[in-house]
Amino acid sequence: MDATRVATGTPGFDRLLGGGLLPGGVYSIIGPPGSGKTILAIQFLIEGIKRGENVFLVSTDEPPCEIRENMQRMFGENFDKIFVLDGTLEMKHYEITPLRDVTIVRRAEQFGSVFPEIPNSIDVRNPDLTVSSLQEMIKVEAREKKISRLVIDSVTAIKLFMMPTSERNQFVQSFMRFLCDLGIVTLITIHENDISDPEASEIEQMMSRGVIRLHRWYQPNGFKLGISVDKFRGSEHDETVNRAKITPIGLQVMERARPGGE
Repeated sequence: MDATRVATGTPGFDRLLGGGLLPGGVYSIIGPPGSGKTILAIQFLIEGIKRGENVFLVSTDEPPCEIRENMQRMFGENFDKIFVLDGTLEMKHYEITPLRDVTIVRRAEQFGSVFPEIPNSIDVRNPDLTVSSLQEMIKVEAREKKISRLVIDSVTAIKLFMMPTSERNQFVQSFMRFLCDLGIVTLITIHENDISDPEASEIEQMMSRGVIRLHRWYQPNGFKLGISVDKFRGSEHDETVNRAKITPIGLQVMERARPGGE
């Protein structure tokens, strides 16, 4: 592999990229629910762990304990070495079994140290978590831990829960500029539904070095997945839609395919 490229941990994906990602850029992973966005992003982090790097996941969609429960079996012991920051705002309530009240973690820790319990709190919103405070935490953790790979999962949640609607475009531009200025190869995930506004993530796509799109479509024999590289500044790349599949060892890129056909 070209030494100037950053391996993603998904060989078929690296092929689409012409050998891997370029260092220091921010890349958007866009797709509907169930298309494999988080899995692809974590494979990218696992690859960094295998290469002896410190890697960092900022989770704003799911509490780290849920991610660990869903992903640890798939990725094994390397998964526990990923540093994770809990950026979720909504606390979940369980009354079947009494649980210890665990405050949201506002520092990064490795998945191997994550509490197995889902946080239980009467607060449905954490008032101290803002875009500015999140940026500061990311900056501090990235510097102190010498992070080389960063994943934000997802930017959609940050937009919906931390950015005022009237100033959202300005906030998104500022946040994307912050990520670019970090100089760390970064993947951001963006939720996209079939009925969503096609321009909803226009700023993120415009300011990203690359845009990776995950596809999910229905056929009589079940849902099918695909992956394409819509944009990759500074590199030749395969623009066709390739078939993808979620397997027990992660997302695998297969033969070419186009939505609606075999």
